[in-house]
Amino acid sequence: MGSSGEQVYLLLYGTGCKNRSDLANVKVKIGGVGASVEYAGAQGFFAGLDQINVKLPAILKGRGEVNIELIVDGKLVNVVRVAIR
Repeated sequence: MGSSGEQVYLLLYGTGCKNRSDLANVKVKIGGVGASVEYAGAQGFFAGLDQINVKLPAILKGRGEVNIELIVDGKLVNVVRVAIR
């Protein structure tokens, strides 16, 4: 995550998210820190593929490997790990 004021996004891909009830019901925690979900829906090119755009909080800079927890309509999706520099 670069200079002050720079916005960094993480794009996640999977299935089953476009059927969410509301964008407000899509939550992401990265390394235990809540992150803003800007978009969660159809990817637009590949049939059946969904995309989630997550704005990364600056506090995550340099954290290394952390868990990503995605919760859609109250249901936890498989937890994955990502390395953040």
